[in-house]
Amino acid sequence: MKINLLICMLLILFFISTGVLAASEAEVLKDIFNIEKENLESLFAASFLEQVSLNQIEAIVKQYGSVLGAVQSAEKTEDGYRLQFENGTVPAQISLNEEGKIIRLWFGNYNLTEDNLDSILAELKELPGELSVSVIKNNQKKVISYNDQKTMAVGSSFKLHVLKKLYEKIEENNKNWSDIVELETENRSLPSGILQDWPAGTPLTLRTLSNLMISQSDNTATDNLIDYLGRTELEADLTERNIPFLKTREFFMLKFSDDVQLRKNYLNSDLEGKRDILAEISGQKFNKIEVGTKPILIDRLEWFFSTEELAELIYQLREAPEIKINPGLVDKNEYYLAGFKGGSEPGVLQFTQLLQRTEESDIYAVSVTINNSEQEVKQQQVAQLTSRLISAVLEK
Repeated sequence: MKINLLICMLLILFFISTGVLAASEAEVLKDIFNIEKENLESLFAASFLEQVSLNQIEAIVKQYGSVLGAVQSAEKTEDGYRLQFENGTVPAQISLNEEGKIIRLWFGNYNLTEDNLDSILAELKELPGELSVSVIKNNQKKVISYNDQKTMAVGSSFKLHVLKKLYEKIEENNKNWSDIVELETENRSLPSGILQDWPAGTPLTLRTLSNLMISQSDNTATDNLIDYLGRTELEADLTERNIPFLKTREFFMLKFSDDVQLRKNYLNSDLEGKRDILAEISGQKFNKIEVGTKPILIDRLEWFFSTEELAELIYQLREAPEIKINPGLVDKNEYYLAGFKGGSEPGVLQFTQLLQRTEESDIYAVSVTINNSEQEVKQQQVAQLTSRLISAVLEK
């Protein structure tokens, strides 16, 4: 009896302390936007301020406050909190130390209470660079189409094409997702991803490779799958701009190495000559690869798809588990289906999202591409506008 009483008391204390913690987190989140500027620093642990400057925090608070107005409440969610402002909402996550100071803080993209497709598209058009937008309902009705058939550089979003071809090969050739592929030295690429650090000969299933290719945009996984599928198989039905279809490893070597002559030779060669050059560099090691921040040949050395093509691709892959691991720009807990693939390099930014609120709801594909050959794309601003676009589309 005493033991049971002790357990009950401990459980009560646990729930009380958990409730107090949750309440204090919610209050601190609101305090960030309500406290006087000169007192903002007092909310944060020293360890946090060593990583993020007070000026950065003040800029974020000012940005959200100027758009959303005054904060009203902080509602607990499965993944953190939802902050309700006068003019919209923001997802947030926070952790406090034992002294109640902030040691971890994250704010997501905001959604405006009153927003519309025309104003969002107008803001996207104002951004520097070339824009393409495609929003398609159930792969049939175009909700928004702006330059949607123009092929543009899309970065790693091309991996949706590789995934689609992989599904076709497995279905048409009696292959299995459990089939093994051993990592090849000549397919060792650069990040993003993790497999570039794994030893050659490591056996991985096709499913593992495809999951990493899409969810983590793993370049080494991608190149091994390109080898498995065959370059010519991937080139079928593609535009001339995508032939030869580059591995990521080749992309880095041709575009970002200091070998200017290699780049010139490749760009000035015919198709056969280009294939010969790719064969020559297949066994070479990386040498002085520097990506930097300046756009380089984004209209000549890249993968090129229209937003209409990407929207159709991700819809065709709606049953694929790979696209659902990384939910992209949304909170997956708010959707029955949340699929995503994105891509970027200096001067290129691409988001393709597939969304369905409930099992009975319509399915929307949202694809946004921006290319800028002069300067880096404003990633945070494009992500914010795309997030608003998604919310406006699904709440129509």
